[in-house]
Amino acid sequence: MIDLASPFLKALLKHSKNPIIIFKVKPILVVVEHNDAYQALIERAGGKLKFYDINIIPNLLSDAEKAVLIKTVQKVSELKAKDTLVIHPIYSNSPNVKWELEFSPVLQNDRPVEYIICSLREIPLDENDLEHILFELSESEARFRGFFEQAPLGMCVLKGPELITEYANDNILKLWDKSRKEVIGIPQAEARPELEKQQALVARVKDIFKNGQPLTINELKLSTPVSDGYFIAFYEPLKNDKNEVTRILVIIKDITEQVNFKKELLKAKDILKIAMDASEMGSWNIDLESKQVLLSERAQQIYELENDRLGIEEAKSLISVEYIGHLTSGIRRALHHRNAFNIEYQINLNGIGTKNKWLRTAGKAYYNEHGKAVYIAGAVLDITEHKQDEIRKNDFIGMVSHELKTPLTSLSAYVQLLQHKFKETDNDFTIQILDKVNVQLKRMSLMIDGFLNVSLLESGKILLNKTNFNLVDLIKTMAEENRIVLPSHFIQVIGSEEMIVNADMEKIGNVINNLIGNAAKYSKKNSLIAIKCEIKKGYVTVSVEDEGIGIRENDIPRLFDRFYRVESPDTKTIAGFGVGLYICAEVIERHKGKIWAESKFGEGSIFYFSLPTSNDQ
Repeated sequence: MIDLASPFLKALLKHSKNPIIIFKVKPILVVVEHNDAYQALIERAGGKLKFYDINIIPNLLSDAEKAVLIKTVQKVSELKAKDTLVIHPIYSNSPNVKWELEFSPVLQNDRPVEYIICSLREIPLDENDLEHILFELSESEARFRGFFEQAPLGMCVLKGPELITEYANDNILKLWDKSRKEVIGIPQAEARPELEKQQALVARVKDIFKNGQPLTINELKLSTPVSDGYFIAFYEPLKNDKNEVTRILVIIKDITEQVNFKKELLKAKDILKIAMDASEMGSWNIDLESKQVLLSERAQQIYELENDRLGIEEAKSLISVEYIGHLTSGIRRALHHRNAFNIEYQINLNGIGTKNKWLRTAGKAYYNEHGKAVYIAGAVLDITEHKQDEIRKNDFIGMVSHELKTPLTSLSAYVQLLQHKFKETDNDFTIQILDKVNVQLKRMSLMIDGFLNVSLLESGKILLNKTNFNLVDLIKTMAEENRIVLPSHFIQVIGSEEMIVNADMEKIGNVINNLIGNAAKYSKKNSLIAIKCEIKKGYVTVSVEDEGIGIRENDIPRLFDRFYRVESPDTKTIAGFGVGLYICAEVIERHKGKIWAESKFGEGSIFYFSLPTSNDQ
């Protein structure tokens, strides 16, 4: 079926000088599309044009000619061949002309003809009819003037080597800051004195009368009485019947905004390049259609490659096997959610295992008008040295933490022995001191466990020992232990009596213990800490709510980052290293759960974590 909404079809119709109509075969002679020349013809002939419902041509004919017209259309549709017909529109306002109609069927494989294209040409009854010729000329000039005046560009016509302004539209007059009276019929040099400074340009324009070649000047910088700016100028020679250039059509478009934007863009690109060079970052681009990766010079150096292009599969072969899934799933997730990604991974260079590097890459996808991702662009940074320092630091923390556990365990044993011995005496002072020492030893033990867990997490050596257990019982046990250690707070457990989960009980206990400890640390004495456990959408959700100092909104997204601590006058005196919540987040993530926080500054906070129910494991 013919696409009547096609921009290409509309452009063809619009630019055709002859009247053209497209009509359906059934019902016969119903016009479905036409051009401006046809509309002008019908209006001149006295018809009233009604789009998609027209019977103008037959109504202007005699009955005999109307029958011939219908018969010709039927013949064209049946034979699928062109045909012509000359008719005389006797009932029109132009009875002294004939119309020559040429019919062309729209062929669509073996299907019956549905549409016919008809072009129309007026033929004077007397080819020497001066009145008709003058009428056509006046109509053409009127059309030209209408187009000239309404054009959104600056336009003028310059006559002869003196460049006398013959026509000038409002846009170019505004640019020149002149009236028609000041320029029409006057040479450009006389009407516009500012051209004295642009003699090289004037000479090039005058040369068109000699060489007959059009001239285009991009980003022409001009100073006009109105403003300074950049323009694109087209100089088109107009020739007479002897092929001599007599006039020049000038079309000028103001592109100052585009040029300035391009300059700013180039400036921004230069600044970005300087920044990337300073940070030793490389850039890359993946064409998802061709599956080709394009690397910047710095990215080539990072990957130690000789070429700046490689296929996606070749790029994958550089990535360490254990990180391919992590990298590809991170990019897929970003594509699905249409957001950016930031991923660390390891690559192998010069063959598997020969040389390793740690890289961090960040980027995002870009989409076409149909919402399809067409390419991914981003930056890459070599973080090998930083990562090795981090690994050495974690190894050191793990070693020191492990070594500290031995004397700390011995101290705890000695304190417990002394507590047991002094319970048989009336020495209350010594018993109280030993109790306080024991509390501090427990705190120190928890702190060392935290550093040890960080080291294990970073090295990937932390393992989960999952079993089925009652989460509510574990919460009550943790709450009871903390009531002894934190007698200054009221700790209350709210919720059902049984919720079975499949998880590492010791590590989930550490998470609960950490959240209770944080709630007490950041709230006043004698305040309430409420622990609630409930099932929501296939997940067991635990919340720990306090009546503490609260957290500012801009600090919440970073609470679970390693070594992050909220900086405020209220927290300066509170001890901590910022590893507790980081460990909690890592443990919950390894259980395929979620952890988050809600808070109102000055009113308290609620920390949540959720775990899949035992049926979802």
